[in-house]
Amino acid sequence: MFEWMTTTKRSAGLMLFCVLVTAVALATGGDEDQIPRSLNPALSDQAVSNAAARVELQSPAGPTPREAAGDAVTEFLTSRYQDAVRSYENGNFEKAWRICEALMVLAPDNFPLRLDVRKLRRRAHGRHLSHSVFVVRFERDEAESAFPLSLLEGSVVLENLSQEKILFGDQEQNPVLGQVAWSVHEVYQNGTVRSLSDVRVLRIESGFQVEAGASRAIPVTLPLPVPGAMPVLQQWAVTGVTMPVRLVTAEGEVSRGIPWLEETGLVVPDGYQSIENDPKGELRKSLLDGDPIRMAISQYLWLKQRRDSKRSPNPLDPIVDDLLASLGSHRGVLDGLIVMSLEEVTGLIRERSARAWKIWGVTRQVRRGSDKLKD
Repeated sequence: MFEWMTTTKRSAGLMLFCVLVTAVALATGGDEDQIPRSLNPALSDQAVSNAAARVELQSPAGPTPREAAGDAVTEFLTSRYQDAVRSYENGNFEKAWRICEALMVLAPDNFPLRLDVRKLRRRAHGRHLSHSVFVVRFERDEAESAFPLSLLEGSVVLENLSQEKILFGDQEQNPVLGQVAWSVHEVYQNGTVRSLSDVRVLRIESGFQVEAGASRAIPVTLPLPVPGAMPVLQQWAVTGVTMPVRLVTAEGEVSRGIPWLEETGLVVPDGYQSIENDPKGELRKSLLDGDPIRMAISQYLWLKQRRDSKRSPNPLDPIVDDLLASLGSHRGVLDGLIVMSLEEVTGLIRERSARAWKIWGVTRQVRRGSDKLKD
C-alpha cells in the first residue's frame, strides 16, 4: 500500500512538473511569431529547425497573401505601362492613350506610376488627336500672280477629320488663336541664295465649331520681303503654332495647342516650271544651251535633292566630267555656277575660279591616263 501511494505521488508530482514547465515556456516565449525560448538546453537541432521554418512562414517580414496579390497587381500594371510607352515611341498614339485610360481606372491609389501614367495619357491623347481628329495647314489661293511673288494670299484651314463636331474656344476666350510663321528662299542668277522669314499673329473674333468632316478657313495675307534684285526662284514655306484652346470632342474635353502641317511651294519665271520634275536633266540641258537662268534654278533644286538624300561627295561622279568640260563655254557665263556645283559634288576645296578647276581636271585626266594614281 505504501509503495502504491509513493508511486502515485511520484506520478502526480511528475505531471505537475510538466504542467509548470509548459506554463513557463508559454509565458516566456511570447506570441506565435517569435521563436519559443526553450528551458531545455538539450533541445534537438531538428526542433530548432522546425521552429525557425514556422517563424519564416508566419513572420510579418514575409509577404502575406494579400501583399503578394498586391505585388502581382503592381507588376502587371507596370508591364502594361511599359507597353504604353513602347506604343507611344512606335507612333501608335491611340493604343498608348487607351492603355493609359485603362490603367487610370484599374490602378489603385498607391500605384507608384500613377503620375507617369497620367502624363503619358495626356501626351498620347494629344498626339492621337493631331493625327486622327484634326489638322491645320496653309492653303494658298490659286490666283495667278506675277513673278516674283510679293504676297502669299490664302487661308489657314482647320480640318475636322473626326465623326463629331469640335468646338474651338468660347465666346470669352482670348482672340489670339496662334501665330503664323513663313519663310522664303530666293535664288539669284549668280547662284547666291537669300533666306528671309517673318511671323504674324493669327486672331479670331470668337469661338467657333467645325462639324464632322468639315473644315474652317481663316483668310490670311502674308507679305514677302521685297527682293534686292530680280530672283530666278522663290521657295516658300508656311507653318505655325497655336495657343492652347479648349477642344470639345466625343472623347471628352482637352486643352492643347493645335499642330500644323508645313506647306511649301515653288515659283519660277514662265517657261521654267518643268525644271522641278527633273533638275539633274535640266542641269545638263543648261550646260548645252548656256542658259544661266535654267542653270541657276536646276542647280539649286538638284543640290537640294542631294542634301536631302544625304549623298556623300564623290569626285568620281559622272557629272563631274560634264561640268569640267563646260568650263569656259558660252563665253564663261556659267563658270561661276559650275564651280559651285563642282565644290559640292566633289567635296574638294579649290580656289573659286574656273582656271583652278581646269588645272585640277587636266591633272585628273593625266593621272587616269597614267594609271599611277586614281581618285
